[in-house]
Amino acid sequence: MQNKISFRGLTLESRKPVFFDVLNNLWDPESNPDGIVNIGLAENGLMQAEMRSFINAQPGADNHALTYGDGFTGSKKLKAAMCHFLNRHFQPYVPLNPSHMCITSGASNALENCAWALCDPGDYVLVGRPYWTTFQSIFGNRAGVNILEVAMGAVDPMSVDAVARFEEAAEQARREDKRVKAILLCSPNNPLGRCYPEDALKGYMRLCQKLGIHLISDELYGLSVWENPDSNDPTQFRSVLSIDSQKLVDPQLVHAVWGMSKDFGATGLRIGVLISQSNPQFLGACESTSLFSFPSSLADKAVASLLADDAFTDSFISTNRARLSESYQFVTEFCKANGIPYTHSNAALFVWIHLGAIVKDPNLTDEILLSRLRLEGVYMTSGATYASEEPGWFRVVIAHPRHVLEEGLNRMMRALG
Repeated sequence: MQNKISFRGLTLESRKPVFFDVLNNLWDPESNPDGIVNIGLAENGLMQAEMRSFINAQPGADNHALTYGDGFTGSKKLKAAMCHFLNRHFQPYVPLNPSHMCITSGASNALENCAWALCDPGDYVLVGRPYWTTFQSIFGNRAGVNILEVAMGAVDPMSVDAVARFEEAAEQARREDKRVKAILLCSPNNPLGRCYPEDALKGYMRLCQKLGIHLISDELYGLSVWENPDSNDPTQFRSVLSIDSQKLVDPQLVHAVWGMSKDFGATGLRIGVLISQSNPQFLGACESTSLFSFPSSLADKAVASLLADDAFTDSFISTNRARLSESYQFVTEFCKANGIPYTHSNAALFVWIHLGAIVKDPNLTDEILLSRLRLEGVYMTSGATYASEEPGWFRVVIAHPRHVLEEGLNRMMRALG
């Protein structure tokens, strides 16, 4: 059988996603009570009714939506709406215009474009731990670009002090003849659910200028920032686009990514955007491969209408933030009641909890705990999925209706015994 597929195919076959069995057996209290409660996959299930109602109320497809439209990098209407929306909410220092962006079929495609057009096969991108290790697949599976993990030790990964760790990692890579081409930030951070302060973002810009490498900011959760009543003056989200970077870094080196999947709970729409305000050559390279990443014309049309509707988007974002805050408080109160340590957060869709701290048996590894969770019919992800430097940490997705969270957390406690 090994002759029936290429070596490349064999390599990719072993990297297929591991959660599809969860999606095929989701718990429902009535139709599938023995199914798996999914509080591990980062989907926002809090706003589906509002999103579905808006989309279904829009006019149906026209002839233009059944064609290649205005090209493979997004329609003129969508780009105009995207600029309007992000200029309002991300407050870029230089206002966005359509020439600054490439629309893709999801933010993952936008990030992969960075791998194709900013890096060569075998190059490295620096990412601080913990991080969403699917970055390895996005950059590596097809483009052949490596992720180089930056250990934080006792340093707060979200602080300006972490910048020095990146510089040390870059210097070590140079000694090992590894070509580092970029720093990748997830801002707000996945899995920590926190935002980078302005001094840290400026520090990364200065470092990229010093090293002559790119800064890629994945800002997919940028509008999912909510009130945490237990945290005094938490850091709010700031886009790299909002910073006057002229004296910090060559603007050609700064790029941002956003999309509809998290802030609007619409992973199925597959709309992302890659923004590079001063590097038209980079965007031109992305356009050359856009045949493989352009979004559905139907999704393009729906999102263009949505992002241009200020009343709807303002109401949606406000309600989403309120519901995320309520879910966070529910989950953290559950953790307090059961003696589970957690880190404070105020952004994104999850809480970082330390199940290892309440497990009495030191032989219970994260892998064993995961297997126990699956036996109880609950899907979560362990720190190993995020290259955590300390065992015992797990990510709980809070963006679910109350009854889903209750069922999932109760099953989690049963799995822990």
